[in-house]
Amino acid sequence: MEENKKAQKALSTLLSRQDYLVVQGNDLAKSFGGLKAFEQRVLDYCFSFVQSDDKPNKLYEVSALEVIKHFGLGTSGDSYQRVAQAFKTLNENTALYLPTTLPSGEHGIIMTQLFGRIVFGESGTVQFKFSEDAAPLVFDLKKNFYSFRLRELARIRGKYGLILLKLWESYRRGHEVVTTITGSTEDWQGWFLGKEKRLSASRFYTNVLKRATEELEEELDAECTLMSYKKGRKIVSYELTIIDKSKLVNP
Repeated sequence: MEENKKAQKALSTLLSRQDYLVVQGNDLAKSFGGLKAFEQRVLDYCFSFVQSDDKPNKLYEVSALEVIKHFGLGTSGDSYQRVAQAFKTLNENTALYLPTTLPSGEHGIIMTQLFGRIVFGESGTVQFKFSEDAAPLVFDLKKNFYSFRLRELARIRGKYGLILLKLWESYRRGHEVVTTITGSTEDWQGWFLGKEKRLSASRFYTNVLKRATEELEEELDAECTLMSYKKGRKIVSYELTIIDKSKLVNP
C-alpha cells in the first residue's frame, strides 16, 4: 500500500513536469552522438530538470521509478537495471573537450566530464550534478542555448531522430520558422555517430539522415529538405533545411 502511494506520488510529479522546458548549452547537441537511443533520452530527461534560475552547483534528485514511468517501462528488476546501466554509461561516455586559454595566454583543452557526480541509491534514488566545467554550457540561458519541451522528446523514439531534434534546436535562433544546418560530411557523421566507425555516403544517408528526417516529419510538424554537395564524384558536405510548419501563418 505504501509502495503504491509512493509510485502514485512519483507519477504525479512526473506528469506535472511534462511541459517543462529542456535546456542545454548549444554545443552539447553535437557532443554525444555515440550514445544509444535510451541513453540519449535519459540524458535529455536529466537536462529537463534545469531551470533558468538554477545555480551551477545544484544537486538534482529523481527516483528510478520516475524514469521508468516516464519511458513506459515495466516496474520489474530489469527496468531498474536498465536505468542504472544508462546512468553508468552516461557517467562513462560524456567526456567533454573544451577550448580554454591559460593564464599565460596559451591556448589549451580542458578534458572534463558532463557530470560532476551521479549517485544511485539502493532504494532507487538518483542524484546528479553537472561538473564545474560543463555547468556554464548547461546553465547559460541568456545566449547560445536551445530549448524544447519534454513532451516533444517523448515522441521521438529513434537515436538519430533525437540527435537531429537537438541539432535543429541548437541552430534555431528565436524559434525561427526556417532553419538551415550546413556542415562537411565529417561534421555530420561526427554529430550522429560520435566515435563510431564512419559509414559510406550512401549508407549514412539511408541509415542515418533519411531515417532521422523522416521521423521528425512524421512525429513533429516539420518539413525537411536535404541537399548534398560534391567535389568531383565525392560528397563533401550536406545542407539541411527544416521548416517548422506549426509556426507558418495561414493566409
